[in-house]
Amino acid sequence: MTSQRSPFKVLLSLAQRYAENARGLPAQQDIVATRKVVCFSLLGHNLALPLEELIEIIEMPQYTPLPRVKYWVLGMANLRGRLLPVINLAEFLGGKLNGAPKVQRVIVIDMSGVFVGLAVDRVYGMRHFKVDTFTRRADLVPETLAPYVEGSFAQQDSVWMLLRPCQLLNDQRFMEVAA
Repeated sequence: MTSQRSPFKVLLSLAQRYAENARGLPAQQDIVATRKVVCFSLLGHNLALPLEELIEIIEMPQYTPLPRVKYWVLGMANLRGRLLPVINLAEFLGGKLNGAPKVQRVIVIDMSGVFVGLAVDRVYGMRHFKVDTFTRRADLVPETLAPYVEGSFAQQDSVWMLLRPCQLLNDQRFMEVAA
């Protein structure tokens, strides 16, 4: 007479065998929240702009110069049927664009009813910065950028200042473009 094992005993035997060979779970890692930003350079500084605060990034468009405007207004461009004022952000801040014309980009924002393009030296692309690397220390921000920068992200090899377009749009000097 052959002895048959019950299904329960077979399952119990399998469970014991798997338990003996099981590995522990990896140590739980703390998950740190990140902030999605677009990184760019201007006036020799590394800047970041919250991804949700821009519409798109375009190559420097063909634009029409406008009469009787401030010197930092490059002109008006047509962006898919919509008029886009193009601002030389470096000149507004008292400097000059340093990037080669091929790498210069325009960051398009549409905020509080203002549709505008900000010409910058170079765009590096989107990055995720850990929120715990953010600091509001003012000593890391140059004086020319201070009114428009909320703080900075300290990375291993660099510091990226967080530019806030809403602060730029709240500046009366920026909004008054007539010469």
